[in-house]
Amino acid sequence: MKPALVIAGLDPSGGAGILLDTRVFSFFKVPTSGVITANTVQNSCGAFGYEVTDGKLFAEQLLKLKEDFNFGVIKVGMLAKGEFLELALSTFEGVNAVVDPVMYSKNGKPLVDNPLVYRTLAEKIFLITPNLEEAKILTKTVTDDPLKLGRLLKGLGFKNILIKGGHLQDPKKVRDYLFTEDGEILTFERERVSKTPRGTGCLISSAIAALYLKTEDLKSAFFGAQEFVAQAVSKALKLGKCYEILTF
Repeated sequence: MKPALVIAGLDPSGGAGILLDTRVFSFFKVPTSGVITANTVQNSCGAFGYEVTDGKLFAEQLLKLKEDFNFGVIKVGMLAKGEFLELALSTFEGVNAVVDPVMYSKNGKPLVDNPLVYRTLAEKIFLITPNLEEAKILTKTVTDDPLKLGRLLKGLGFKNILIKGGHLQDPKKVRDYLFTEDGEILTFERERVSKTPRGTGCLISSAIAALYLKTEDLKSAFFGAQEFVAQAVSKALKLGKCYEILTF
């Protein structure tokens, strides 16, 4: 099996970011390498600041990994600097990239200097996984209609799109939408629970990346990841003072 590469920020609480991502890949028995974009100040209550990784160091880490490994998939989370995405995609051109456009923390802290960088690289991204608010920023619209947002994102050049529906104002259900490269629209609906753990965006995008690497079937990866997320959310534990931590 080919290994995966995770590019994301370091959340010292383990509730999100690269620590959570690597836990997910490990759960699915996928060997994983990782490069940190930023060292953050976070706990279970949210993000409070971060220091961006030196650009030269980031580039050197990517190049040395490329010399050594043949990655099957790249998962990109928090960027901190938009240029890191361009560098990662150009360094590993041809490797499927699952990109979670993390723009703000759960408590509202900006996590990337240029949220529109994803638009400029749309055609190089295999799968982008915005939540509702991120999709609205990417499309420069105010609509809450996931189907319209999906069509607009397709128009920008994105191949496969997962719109995470956790921000939809439905008190009973969470509904996610997958728009595939071949024109299909798949949905998955699960019961909304009272728990609101951090890191669910990291969780589902990493799970899809891991399962796609193993199956080479995006649709089955989507449904498999959804079942995994539902279980992880239901098992989330309040280990700190604020939001629950995902467990699986």
